[in-house]
Amino acid sequence: MADIVKDATLYRIKQIELAEAKYYKTLIATLDRIEREVISLANRLPTQDGKLIELQSAIAIRPRIKFILEKEYLAWSDTVVREGFNKQAKRIEKAFKLIGNIPPEFQELTKGDLALVQNLKQQYFTQFKDVSNTFTRRLSEKVYQNTLVGSDFAVLEKELRQTINGIYASADDPEAQRLIDYINENKFDKSKRAIVDKSIQTLQSKFARDRAGENMKRYAGQILNDSLRDFDATLNFNKSNDAGLTYVKYYGDVIPTTRDHCRNIINGVYDKRKSGLFTIDEVKSLWANRSWKGKKSGNPLVVRGGYNCRHQWSYVNPDWYDSKGELII
Repeated sequence: MADIVKDATLYRIKQIELAEAKYYKTLIATLDRIEREVISLANRLPTQDGKLIELQSAIAIRPRIKFILEKEYLAWSDTVVREGFNKQAKRIEKAFKLIGNIPPEFQELTKGDLALVQNLKQQYFTQFKDVSNTFTRRLSEKVYQNTLVGSDFAVLEKELRQTINGIYASADDPEAQRLIDYINENKFDKSKRAIVDKSIQTLQSKFARDRAGENMKRYAGQILNDSLRDFDATLNFNKSNDAGLTYVKYYGDVIPTTRDHCRNIINGVYDKRKSGLFTIDEVKSLWANRSWKGKKSGNPLVVRGGYNCRHQWSYVNPDWYDSKGELII
């Protein structure tokens, strides 16, 4: 018998992955435009013998950097929050209808659900906006500091590009640019993961690019990942709570980078029942009594394994399973 709970959950996870890949591509294009526009703006700064010379101009550039980031990045963020969240809310509704076996009034999005969706949109858009404000300040500081010490413009240009795009900043070297383009294009293609990783290593070693960096792309990409998944988990949690479902199962792939905490839950290491079900209190206890890299604060039913976690909980009734843990609804 098909496991409709598993199928419905994997459907939600798959659609999140597709949405993330879609919005990540548009994020790349957005950050590349920001990089070009900020460099074009910085090119207008006064120089003498290639060195930056005028602090007043360096100070005056900040509102123009702010305008560029708001025009490009916040417009992209608004699309993610409005379009991405609405579509995922509909997918959650579809999953509840597919599973059935709960009162019909809980299978559809209620007024309370829609109010929650609106609140979550505002909450996550604020997080995206914080990134815009943070990098407006950091880019402006780069301009001011380099002008203060009379740096060559080439030094400032490199710092600005890397503050925006990190390892993926535009490159004059054709080979480096080909690697950057390949990585950006195939980041979410599981069949090309090994080649992507090798390309990243080449960028780091051959072209001396540091992957770990405080750049806008890294932060925006992480918020994109976490906002889509945390939104799904929060709405799913609240709908399930309203429906009186107090047991959960954990779903998602186990890959080489899967955290041990997630791996152990999926592989049954912590199971008390053959069905692999946990009560909400048991999940909270598992989460509270263990530490791991990437763990983040919050409701463990929402934050799951932590930053960039790609797993999801599904809420169930233990009566749906037989003594062997097989779904019988």
